[in-house]
Amino acid sequence: MLASTGFVHRRKVAVIDLTFKNYPDEDLVFIDSDTFFTNEPDLLFLPIQEGQSLMHKREYKLNEGLELFRSFGQGQYPEAFINYISGREFLIRGRSMVFNGDDYSHNSGVVGLTKSFASYMKDIFNLTDAFYAHSKWFVSEQMAFSLILQRTTNIVSTEDILLHYWGAHQKLVVDNVISTLLSTHSESELRNKEFMRSSTVKMKHLVECDLLEEQRNIAVHQRNFTYAAKKAIQLFFLKFFKITIKR
Repeated sequence: MLASTGFVHRRKVAVIDLTFKNYPDEDLVFIDSDTFFTNEPDLLFLPIQEGQSLMHKREYKLNEGLELFRSFGQGQYPEAFINYISGREFLIRGRSMVFNGDDYSHNSGVVGLTKSFASYMKDIFNLTDAFYAHSKWFVSEQMAFSLILQRTTNIVSTEDILLHYWGAHQKLVVDNVISTLLSTHSESELRNKEFMRSSTVKMKHLVECDLLEEQRNIAVHQRNFTYAAKKAIQLFFLKFFKITIKR
């Protein structure tokens, strides 16, 4: 699955490709394990229309991602990635495609694909390997899916029904909440739909607040006070008023 690349998330591409090969007549939805549902998952069980795809959510334009990753002290990765793709032509299913910093990153915690997309999997592998080789960016497989899918399909967001908590500290937050739920509530409560819906909505709020707080603290450490102030304002409105400010 890694093909000697050392890129651990290449396994996601390999699993999706293998699933297509084992079930060539089926559409598929891949869901990362570090996710939880906050609403009914009906969308994932509906047929995916031809010309559509599913991903967790649209995150940022690649150029905007530079500021985000610089606040983490990791700006060299998106910078190397954008430098690599800019002005370069990629051959996708025999057709030339050009990508740039105005394209979007879509989070790949969910990837829903029609069976016809199987013909693009060789290109997904090729882009993933090229992106990682030239940038070492840990989201290289996400970039491959994002760029091809936004060029060939209408991407439908699933963020209204689930949360992908990919950050290391956010995983600790979720683990703690789950441990508390299991140790303090009866089986009948845990099987109660409304109780679980309420619990996961609260958990989503905790995770989102924790992520903003982490981003603010890292930005302060990096002496990026403008970005830190923006995150502090977002955290204030989310934590106390449950209002999400995107920018």
